Amino acid sequence: MGEDGGAGIGCVAAARRQYVTPSPVTSHSAMVLVQALFAGMHTTASPALEYIPPVAFCALRLLLALPFLGYLAHREGGRWFRGYEWAWPVPMGAAIGTAYALIFVCNQRSGPNVTAMVQPAMPICTTILSFALGLEKVGAGKAAGLAVATVGTAATLRVLEISPGASLLDAVLLLTQANAYAVYVVLLTLALKRLDARHRAEEREGRELNESSGKARRAAPPGPMRFLFAATVVAEAGVVGFAAEDLAVNIEWASLPPLAWGAVLYAGLASSCLAHGLNSWAISKVQGILPTVYSGAQVVFTVLFAFAFLGHPVGWDRAAGSAVTVFGVYLVSRAKFAERNERSIRRTATNGDSNAADAADAKRGPAGPASASDAPASVRVRRASIDHIAVALELGPAEDEREASGGVAKAGGRRLPTVASASELEGAVRGEEEKEAAYGASERASY
Repeated sequence: MGEDGGAGIGCVAAARRQYVTPSPVTSHSAMVLVQALFAGMHTTASPALEYIPPVAFCALRLLLALPFLGYLAHREGGRWFRGYEWAWPVPMGAAIGTAYALIFVCNQRSGPNVTAMVQPAMPICTTILSFALGLEKVGAGKAAGLAVATVGTAATLRVLEISPGASLLDAVLLLTQANAYAVYVVLLTLALKRLDARHRAEEREGRELNESSGKARRAAPPGPMRFLFAATVVAEAGVVGFAAEDLAVNIEWASLPPLAWGAVLYAGLASSCLAHGLNSWAISKVQGILPTVYSGAQVVFTVLFAFAFLGHPVGWDRAAGSAVTVFGVYLVSRAKFAERNERSIRRTATNGDSNAADAADAKRGPAGPASASDAPASVRVRRASIDHIAVALELGPAEDEREASGGVAKAGGRRLPTVASASELEGAVRGEEEKEAAYGASERASY
């Protein structure tokens, strides 16, 4: 093999290593690229909306995106919906369809800069809605972050200059777009929590039977990507209904300029497929709070692109307000991360005391106090990509060290690493079960 062939194989091996276990530079560079790609969508869509109405533009974008979202849902693994679970995608689709469509409505009315500047407010809207529904507590840290983000969003929207009429409607549409994403995230969290709790209860009930009969593990419940795909199908049906007249009559397809076709292809392929897939991969590899605040980079790129290619003024007061909003999102995210970390530390300390007690009980005999499994559980978090936004979905308390670590069953006392999807989780579990089966077979053969 020549030097060129050896170098090529080395490059492929290095790329594969970066895909499986990327360096921090690779992961964070990917998330910055995601925000640049979405900023490109705001910028390229702005002139195209003069030829294609915004809701029709949204319909075309989702049509291109759906096959890729279906692939991501399939790759994620897990089972499909059953019974009442099919009802969840309907309100989810209404919420995210509203968000999808209003991105372009707001772009046409308020411009790409202001539309991008409001996007960082989505995590804040989610926290407020979760608090209002009793799903999340708001301590001093979160309250401070919410207050800062509220001031930043108010500055971005120039609330002191709003008057009845067009400016008020524009502000309402911008806030509705951010809140529609928040409604979707809250509905997704509720659905995943309920399905996860039901799945874990079924696992506990059938564990002894499965172990004695050798039956396979139950399929994991639907994951975030499967819900996103189903909700987007519902959203596309509604969006097409609203845009039917534009798609059939009002758009002059034969005379559409190349920039309009290019903007549609970019929105459907570059932002919905490439950027969304890259975001889903990157956020599964990065822990902590940074993925949540990366939407601030989208604002920077949009302002630069719109100024360079469209000649739009920057609007420094709005840019400063958006920066304040991103800082507020950072404060809220840091408070959430600290809460989860504190629960994990408490659980580790409790387990340490309980393990010591179990060791002492083992010397006295089988009758003794409860084991470490009765200790308070830490919260399991699953990351998901919703368009350009990274969200952390809390599914509930972990029941054992495997779930608390975010990974799968440990082999020889070693925890397996965190996995990004249900299919990878099931694959890792199957691998461990195959190892155990092979070990049992060798033990039986030795007798």
